[in-house]
Amino acid sequence: MIRVSRFRAPSAGTFATMLRDELGWGSLSRQAVYNWETGRSRVPADAILAAAHLANISVEELFEIANRFRRPATVT
Repeated sequence: MIRVSRFRAPSAGTFATMLRDELGWGSLSRQAVYNWETGRSRVPADAILAAAHLANISVEELFEIANRFRRPATVT
């Protein structure tokens, strides 16, 4: 979901700054955002809400779009 929102920003750095400001946090690194995108760390719920707001879409729409990009499960 963070990745979907980030693609609406001009760059990853700009998105991290916008998200940090939206959250009212003192700092937020591009690396932290990248870790959220790759699943290396969990995305705080307030960051999901802020990302949806920055993308100007509802959280439900953000989930729907993100689900379209998920890899289908491999059946073995």
